[in-house]
Amino acid sequence: MEPTTITFLVIVGILAAFYLTIIRPARNEQRKVERTIRDLAPGDEIITTAGFFGVVREIITPEEGPVQIVVDFGNGVRVRALTTSVLRRVSEAPEPAERPAEEGT
Repeated sequence: MEPTTITFLVIVGILAAFYLTIIRPARNEQRKVERTIRDLAPGDEIITTAGFFGVVREIITPEEGPVQIVVDFGNGVRVRALTTSVLRRVSEAPEPAERPAEEGT
């Protein structure tokens, strides 16, 4: 084999290894996060990118602009945030039959 062919094969091998070890896993993780955010529902417990635990209370889908959520952090603290602030879902909303009775009703 010629030295140029060997050099070309080495470069292709390095690029393939780079793709398989860095780019592909990062893409899969990004898809997983996007799927989690897309599947959010009221009642899901989440962790924000700031590290706060909260419960999704409402999902707001405007005609234009990003999707927003209302997150309840407890003690009456509710914050409206973008879905990009969700790091991951901790637990899904319980089924309607499993939900405890709302306070005051």
